[in-house]
Amino acid sequence: MDAGAPDMDDPRVMRAMSELERDMEHLDENNPKHMAHMMRKMKDIMPPGSVPKDLDVAIKRLEAGEDPDKIEADMGDLLGDFMGGEETGGAGGGYSHDAGLYDY
Repeated sequence: MDAGAPDMDDPRVMRAMSELERDMEHLDENNPKHMAHMMRKMKDIMPPGSVPKDLDVAIKRLEAGEDPDKIEADMGDLLGDFMGGEETGGAGGGYSHDAGLYDY
């Protein structure tokens, strides 16, 4: 297992990932506070020390309602990298939802 990845067999992580997947379907990329909430949830399931220290600064700026584009201009693609590396709001960590895999 990658030292920077959460233990996917941990029931707490499995529950958090399920919640994140559900919440990502409703992510409002135009709402900085919503983005901050999602990023904080993602950060909380990651092992200590596995996320950039600048992420806390970015989350606080989003919580204050600052424009994500302004934060990105100041800090680089820290937000996009953490949110999955896709400007389209891809699921964090490279995970995606495959509708063919789920019965709901």
